[in-house]
Amino acid sequence: MIKKFWMCVVFIVAHVLARPFDAFAQEGSKRINLRMFGHTEYVVRPDTGQWSQYFSLGEQDFFVTARITDRLSFLGETVVRFSVMSATSFLPSIERAQLKYDYYKNHSVVLGKMHTPLNYWNDVYHHGRLFFPSIDRPTSFSYFIPLHTLGIRLQGQNLGPLGLGYDLVVGNGMSSTDFMKLSPHMSFMAAAHIKPFYGGQFTISYYRDRISEGVSGVHVGHSHSGSGYKGIVDFQLLSLSTVYFGERLEILNEAGLNINTTDSTGTVENFSNYTYVGYRFKDKFVPYVVSDLMLVDRQEMHSPRTQIWHVGAGMRYEMSHLFNIKLELRRSTGLNYAVEPSSYPEAKRYQIKLQFSYGF
Repeated sequence: MIKKFWMCVVFIVAHVLARPFDAFAQEGSKRINLRMFGHTEYVVRPDTGQWSQYFSLGEQDFFVTARITDRLSFLGETVVRFSVMSATSFLPSIERAQLKYDYYKNHSVVLGKMHTPLNYWNDVYHHGRLFFPSIDRPTSFSYFIPLHTLGIRLQGQNLGPLGLGYDLVVGNGMSSTDFMKLSPHMSFMAAAHIKPFYGGQFTISYYRDRISEGVSGVHVGHSHSGSGYKGIVDFQLLSLSTVYFGERLEILNEAGLNINTTDSTGTVENFSNYTYVGYRFKDKFVPYVVSDLMLVDRQEMHSPRTQIWHVGAGMRYEMSHLFNIKLELRRSTGLNYAVEPSSYPEAKRYQIKLQFSYGF
């Protein structure tokens, strides 16, 4: 009897002590949200004069948000993607790790690694292709767009009758890594947008950085060359976004003017413009067209010198909010100055891509 009595006492005490931990776990489950997004593609395109076809595993995006207090929150995004530096061809990458503090009404301060809020696409969409209106992001993202910033951001959202928003960002800039600063210069960005009607947004931004000679980090487009010039690059970028996502009609235009000044070439200007137009019918089907233009000056030494124009037509089928299928036919016309600097031959290339995007 005594043994049974103490067994009952131990059981009751353990049950009582476990209740706070159980309550904490339940509270934590409400405050922490874990998501995963990814995509797989089937591609048909010409390769060395012959048509080739293959399957491709895209980025696998692990997304976590947490509400620490009523005013303090965390957002983290880690992507596993293709990399030639890995034996398995895939490596993880921390894309975002940021703390956000809502200090007064709709005004916030953000600290950490974040997407640079210089245009609609980079600020709204993360790496999950599930939310992309088309299959791929604009070509300029692989050239001179500063994709990430490691620093501090002052932000305001939905202010006044026009839905005014602003962003002021100071960060390490494009000469830095996620661990340290490789240049004494900091980057600065200012952006403002309005939402005058449902589904519409207009954004203008200005970004400036001073990039050290021959120094490149991880916060600029993945095709960044970062060499070939002498002295500091005075990097400026003006971006304009026009957006309308209504119940049926969808329009997105992203324009960018990049002005670089160096001692080697003086001042050069690079231009990009991405246009997407889609129309929804039967709620789940969205046929669309895209135009993606990229013009890099022949004297440019910071980004690969090229002229590319992609035009395409596609169909997006949204089976559910966590799964969609996109089919796109694209024609690319390009002049690659770096490959044939004497003749600049024009090349045309076609591609068919089928993409399966998912999330859970």
